[in-house]
Amino acid sequence: MSRATFVPVARGWFIANTGGLALTGVLAALTRRRALWFVFLAGSATHVVEAAVTYRKAQAAGFDESAPRWALQTLAVGFPSMIALNSAIDASTGELGPEV
Repeated sequence: MSRATFVPVARGWFIANTGGLALTGVLAALTRRRALWFVFLAGSATHVVEAAVTYRKAQAAGFDESAPRWALQTLAVGFPSMIALNSAIDASTGELGPEV
């Protein structure tokens, strides 16, 4: 794999994860319920932290050119992008995963 390695996740993840987070924010604003605000803020913060971790992990794996794309995708969809990055790293290093 090249240093520009990037694997997009399925579009359904964008609809489910990004849409779900956005819908939670809209509902929190409309209903003014603290619990919904907390869920929205916690989810947003989680995606930001995941994006930062993914960016650094992509750079550490040598995917310098595609690290920003990995981070943006992770910001939008979260963990599915992190799983895709781990798979791309494993494929680039020739690892097959844990032995059973």
